[in-house]
Amino acid sequence: MKETSRGFKMDELPNEPQEVKEVFDWYRENFGFVPNLTKVLSASPAALRSYWLTQLQLATYGTLTPEEHNIIQMTVAVENRCKYCTSGHQMAGGAFFGSDQKDLEAIRNEDTIPNEKFDALRSFTLDVYRGKGRVSDKVLKNFLSAGYDKAQAIEVITNIGAKVMSNLTNQLAVTDVDEPFAPLADGLFDTEAVYR
Repeated sequence: MKETSRGFKMDELPNEPQEVKEVFDWYRENFGFVPNLTKVLSASPAALRSYWLTQLQLATYGTLTPEEHNIIQMTVAVENRCKYCTSGHQMAGGAFFGSDQKDLEAIRNEDTIPNEKFDALRSFTLDVYRGKGRVSDKVLKNFLSAGYDKAQAIEVITNIGAKVMSNLTNQLAVTDVDEPFAPLADGLFDTEAVYR
């Protein structure tokens, strides 16, 4: 069985429970493969489905665009120094959400995003995450002035929650980056010393 360096499962087994198979099938149908993160999360069907369903709910009922959801999640991945998620969101931004490569590079490099509205979203995400939700009136006002609303402020929190689940799982398990986006992980974050 294929495992991470820490012994977390990174394989699809023939006897997966139905609640796991459903998620694996969805990823195969929508992405063409089952990501390693999904396989690692499948050790706990509750965790796997919580992550997957949160992402589906954001995509189905959220009022932020798919590109904006990706900006939030990539911002958190960079903040958490998660190679897996940073490279995955950079690939997804370009391949699925039509993101400008300059915007994605800015997030990756922790620079100002050229698109002002997206930069306001990135800044608000960082303020909410770093402040554990405790932001000043000015921070909230700046976010709303950029063209967002209070419901979308809550969606920022929901995106952060989803990304914390995946970032921390990848950090704990030391999940191998999937081949389709592995080149984007090159040169990202020197975190190896943390595991020694």
